[in-house]
Amino acid sequence: MVTDDQLRGAMAATMAGFAAMVAAVEPSHWDRPTPCAGWSVFDVVDHVVAGERFTAMTLGGASLSEASAAGVGLDPHNGDVMAQVNEAAATALVAFDGSLARIIEHRVGPVTARRVLGFRIVDQLGHTWDVGTAIGTVVVLDPDALAIGMEVATAERATLERSPNFATLPHYQGTLDPQATFLHAIGRMSAS
Repeated sequence: MVTDDQLRGAMAATMAGFAAMVAAVEPSHWDRPTPCAGWSVFDVVDHVVAGERFTAMTLGGASLSEASAAGVGLDPHNGDVMAQVNEAAATALVAFDGSLARIIEHRVGPVTARRVLGFRIVDQLGHTWDVGTAIGTVVVLDPDALAIGMEVATAERATLERSPNFATLPHYQGTLDPQATFLHAIGRMSAS
């Protein structure tokens, strides 16, 4: 069983990996398509920032409707995307301080903060790979975070199957490396 501190550490590592990938985005990359059907690099980064801010709001006591209505993605009037990515990540990490057993409102229903933390790890890992793939960068996901992400993806399979960008694929029993196994599990690559 993964401890709360291991989950928090994995979240920090995935956030750092995502930020590093965003730092590699050049101006000409923002409109490039990603493995998320219909989403550009900008759309993926906007989604991740919105996810971190939404999470911080709900962990801070906002209702699901309040957090959903806030429209908390990238601010189009602030050209410093890296500052926004880093601020959203830092705010989300602080929001996960305290008990991870507390129940919050989420789009999938009432869930523990621990479960939401797992969702965020899977989201960050998958979208780091999406951005890197779109901009033509080799992506090497943090191995410890990847192991936790795989555990979460396996446990949350039914939930992930409800998301069009994290549709799961059948469990693969072959010899894929851990990163490829995770990407297969979240529907990003086939085993062939």
